[in-house]
Amino acid sequence: MRLHRLQLRPDNPATPALASGASVTLDAYLLHNSQEFQVNRRRPAVIVCPGGGYMGLSDREGEPIALRFAAQGYHAFVLRYAVQTLFPAPMHDLALAVRAVRAHAAEWQVDPDQIAVCGFSAGGHLCAALGVFWDKPFIYEPLGATPEEIRPNALLLCYALIDLLLIVSHPDGLNEAGQPVTNRQRMLNKVLGSYTPAQASLEAYALDRHVSPATPPTFLWHTADDPIVPALNALRFASALDTQRVPFELHVYGNGPHGLALGDAVTEVDGRLLDPHAATWLPLALEWLARRRAQP
Repeated sequence: MRLHRLQLRPDNPATPALASGASVTLDAYLLHNSQEFQVNRRRPAVIVCPGGGYMGLSDREGEPIALRFAAQGYHAFVLRYAVQTLFPAPMHDLALAVRAVRAHAAEWQVDPDQIAVCGFSAGGHLCAALGVFWDKPFIYEPLGATPEEIRPNALLLCYALIDLLLIVSHPDGLNEAGQPVTNRQRMLNKVLGSYTPAQASLEAYALDRHVSPATPPTFLWHTADDPIVPALNALRFASALDTQRVPFELHVYGNGPHGLALGDAVTEVDGRLLDPHAATWLPLALEWLARRRAQP
């Protein structure tokens, strides 16, 4: 395996550096082109977008996911996109990542027609956002890209936030005026720029309302009792896909906390965030992707 780190530094100021001063990066886990088997094979790729509420990025939902995909024959990538910055900057970051993988397809032996994006929680919102907006000028024009360059071929949405209002709101300290602020308000502030954003802004990022026949095929999984991002997010997006006749597969597990990641010992924390049943999501997603590739 070869490891690369790409700096995604466009001329467009809409994709700024992270608040911490670190730049937006794409870590590439590229499988070696062995001369013993599958010589010069073009492999599928997956770009992983960790969650973190657009406030930070979860390491548990980054490299461990990429390595699991790599073990199954994928070239895998982890995008460290802009956080604590306003939309659509994170979408521009993911669009640039897709374009970069597609642009390097010959060099990296990637199948340019088999580039999936896989997001967790807020990272799932980001993947779904690109999935519904990839063909909109406000995404591709500032990047000097064409829609075809930035279109993902499949979406993998893992306990993804779909509607910014469909998140359980908990007290999260005080604002500058000493007034109570919730975690939902802080996320809305970081994404939309105001604790009381305009209704038009909220509707823009209620992604199920923007599903169209151009939305890529989608695999979704969630847990029914997710205490932070309710399963209604997945159900509404799946319903919209069904209405638009976009191929999809949906798995809602009966139980499990938010943030399961792989759901196994690799991404557990102090014996928590383990669920062998929900951990079946990855084999199911791999099977779904394989069936998609096999279709004419």
